[in-house]
Amino acid sequence: MKATLLSVLVTIFTLGGTGAQTVTQPEDHISVFEGDFVQIKCNYSYSGSPILFWYVQYPKQALQLLLKQISGESTKGFVANLNRDETSFHLKKQSAQQEDSAMYYCAL
Repeated sequence: MKATLLSVLVTIFTLGGTGAQTVTQPEDHISVFEGDFVQIKCNYSYSGSPILFWYVQYPKQALQLLLKQISGESTKGFVANLNRDETSFHLKKQSAQQEDSAMYYCAL
């Protein structure tokens, strides 16, 4: 089995306005074996109804949209469900593959 490295940029987005909006990704790197379950964490702080996104940047490629919370769909085997109680939008995949090695960004 090969180890698959999923890199996660620790990103904090803060926007001004009536209430602060913050997105954090607590892990900066995740390593898993091919075929293993993987979860990339994203926590947010927002007083309203958030709309969250996951972006991915594969090596030597441009940033691209992977998932958006309002669509509720799965892309490339990845899923993410908004958990309002835990204020999270974790990205999950049941079986990680070598081609999943990339930078993943959560955004609000």
